[in-house]
Amino acid sequence: MSPSPSLRRRALLCALPGFALGCRRSPAPRDHAPSPAASPSVAESPAAASPSSPPVAARFDASDRAFQPAPEDFHTKRPAAPGDWLARFQEPDVSFEQYADSRPVSRTSERRAIVIQPLGAFTAAERSLLERIRGFTSVFFDTPTEIAQAIELPSRGSRRRTDGPRPWTQYRTRHLLNRVLPPLLPKHAVCLLGVTMSDLYPEESWNFVFGEATLEERIGVYSLARYQPGFWGRADTPAAKRLAVLRSFKVLSHEAGHMFTVSHCVRYECVMNGSNSLEEMDRQPAFLCPVCLKKLAWNLGFDVRARYARLRAIYETEGLTAQVEWIDSRMRRIGS
Repeated sequence: MSPSPSLRRRALLCALPGFALGCRRSPAPRDHAPSPAASPSVAESPAAASPSSPPVAARFDASDRAFQPAPEDFHTKRPAAPGDWLARFQEPDVSFEQYADSRPVSRTSERRAIVIQPLGAFTAAERSLLERIRGFTSVFFDTPTEIAQAIELPSRGSRRRTDGPRPWTQYRTRHLLNRVLPPLLPKHAVCLLGVTMSDLYPEESWNFVFGEATLEERIGVYSLARYQPGFWGRADTPAAKRLAVLRSFKVLSHEAGHMFTVSHCVRYECVMNGSNSLEEMDRQPAFLCPVCLKKLAWNLGFDVRARYARLRAIYETEGLTAQVEWIDSRMRRIGS
């Protein structure tokens, strides 16, 4: 089966620096960001021959109960409310078969690790968060994950905002993606994830963006700033810290999922759903739906049950009780 035209066009658009809009777009709290300009049309390239077997998987079983939806564990995608991602952006439902046929990005003997590139300053607490994100990402994708040496954010490609309770600096994602990050992509990296505690924006007409990527070039940049209570002038309570950790886990698993060519999920409530605000992201689960799980299990060859067990241990350590209980319920349903 050849990839659908929309799937091929999507990959081409994502490969063009300057046209790959961040997958998470949201209006700022005080005013609305305009919709992005429509991307120019791109001629489609002939489809490459599809692989006949999983890229690295030796134990993939398409009939595994783990890939069967259970209404107790997974809910179909709710209708989009005004302002939600799907109310603004129409996206196709990409089946497992289409995904497998699209030659997705995968690990190879040379490209074998996810590399997190810190950008700008990190406090001791933020460095601890980054290390926990590294550990989570390595388990979520069953792929070695490293943290590179931090670099300073460039003054070029930044702007000063003064329309909030305090002035702050934003950094332009296009400059980071086109100029700063490409020379830092290691040869052994399947993808490079730039992570910063500073705020980002894609172009002058936007208020901010959570992240942006050039997917075929395997580079993305993401901000954790707005997930932290301090950004909003709120108290850093234990509950707020747990929420910040959960949000950080969600965004890195979502964005790294795109690096493995998993598109937005429109079939189920899933961590791969697009989100247009913090509120919408908070409504979404931290887990892959059965279809997206099947895509990554096929691509990366992980043992689904062992992966759930390792994720459970991380969630328990972080005090994320709802996530622990969900995994317990799911494991009872699919068996060991």
